[in-house]
Amino acid sequence: MKAIILKDFGLPSQLVLRDLASPEVPANNVLIEIQASGICHHDILHRQGRLPHARKGVVLGHEASGIVRQVGNKVTNRRVGDRVVIYQRRFCGQCPSCLAGRHDLCKLLGSPAVDTEGSYAEFISVPAVSSVLLPENISFRDAALASCPIATSLRAINLSGLKAGETVLINGASGGLGSHQILLAKAFGATVFAVTRDPNKAEFLAALGADEVIVSPENQYASQVWKLTQKQGVNIALDNTAVSLPETLRGMTQGGRVILLGNINPNDINISPGLLIGRRLTLQGSGSATLAEVSQSLALISRGIIKPIIHQVMEFNDVSKAHELLETSDITGRIVLEGWK
Repeated sequence: MKAIILKDFGLPSQLVLRDLASPEVPANNVLIEIQASGICHHDILHRQGRLPHARKGVVLGHEASGIVRQVGNKVTNRRVGDRVVIYQRRFCGQCPSCLAGRHDLCKLLGSPAVDTEGSYAEFISVPAVSSVLLPENISFRDAALASCPIATSLRAINLSGLKAGETVLINGASGGLGSHQILLAKAFGATVFAVTRDPNKAEFLAALGADEVIVSPENQYASQVWKLTQKQGVNIALDNTAVSLPETLRGMTQGGRVILLGNINPNDINISPGLLIGRRLTLQGSGSATLAEVSQSLALISRGIIKPIIHQVMEFNDVSKAHELLETSDITGRIVLEGWK
């Protein structure tokens, strides 16, 4: 089969096309022919060698949809020809967290392209329980974004306890996570404050439904949040970058809830314990969704409540160009890979 291998850490040119043997299909697995794969910022960080435990010589990619082409002899819940979206991690299915439906808390949770398979390939073999049936009215390219970034954003919103009428701050708002969070927060009935460093993206964010767009090239946005909320602050923040977490915390109201999803520059950050205590703030980390939330995201897409935001569709062979675009160009939403030359 054709696959894109990370030859070495570094530039996008390290992503090279190789011919590999098709994956084996153990008894509890299914073989899926990949139809579409999104490119996540996680892929960029892995390629650059900036993730813990990142490996060379692997296939990247964890945002994927496809068609079941083979089933293991113990699989009873999938059939050849099923259209599916792939859950982005691997889980044990037996621990208390998994049995409680919190697959994201499994102690054996696999890290994409480190100890799980990657989706920049023609085929992938995954446990059947890691595949979710795809409604017929959802395209493969839209479905590729169901698990991450849409369900990941839904997990964060569920953690926040968002109620209709509350205010939500979203930074890194034009990225794959942030842009879908705007759609989700509006669907939940929130007033959204979207933060971007790029003035050219303000119109895009407003068109998505953001009630207020804050342009802050230096990530100094707390004072504007304070002004726009009549010195009340926001109820909830979805922080997708971590680099400006202190600013996010300063923009919160009493009893505000901050959900941290991203860490684009994995260094320590100084935050004020006094601010957390004084305003009774809650700061919580959030990661991948549960299987139930992937199904919920598919339901939202199927009903037209959420529309996956795709900047461009490119062929798998052009993955190096796609990575370069993500690093150097004005991208809004996701780039999705489809088809081979």
